[in-house]
Amino acid sequence: MATKKIMAWSKCQIDIGLTEDGLMAETLTNVGTIKDKSSSLEPSDGDALEAIATGGETVAKEVQEGGFTLTTRIIEPTTDLLTLLGISEDGLSVTTHIVDGDWSVQVTPKNKGAYGLKAPKCSIAYKPGWSEEEGNYADLEIEILKGEADYWYQRFVTESALK
Repeated sequence: MATKKIMAWSKCQIDIGLTEDGLMAETLTNVGTIKDKSSSLEPSDGDALEAIATGGETVAKEVQEGGFTLTTRIIEPTTDLLTLLGISEDGLSVTTHIVDGDWSVQVTPKNKGAYGLKAPKCSIAYKPGWSEEEGNYADLEIEILKGEADYWYQRFVTESALK
């Protein structure tokens, strides 16, 4: 008998929170309205160590663990988001695009029973932009780090459907 697949796609919610101890933040805040089909979680290759003998023969090879990055585009970022990220004190005057500190992230799919992701320690890059087609937007690049919790992320089952 085939098991029904519950997909973690479309209308996911992304929440972030500042963590001081590298463990999952207790308070998370929604990043705002996410542009359709703009979010992805992508791995990167780690460095490859290779020993090559005379004549070009590979005698040993070891591949290091790579990275894991969540990217998303926020439509019309709010003043609350800019203040939360620490790039503006009042949400209007932007003093930097550097987001300091370690952050936790949670990705919650809309479908009940789908797998979400909780990453306790991440680094966030904020990249603002504007176009006539999209208006104001901000790309968030959230690199998942292996921190004090001694794991990259945990998967969880979404308890109720998002609206």
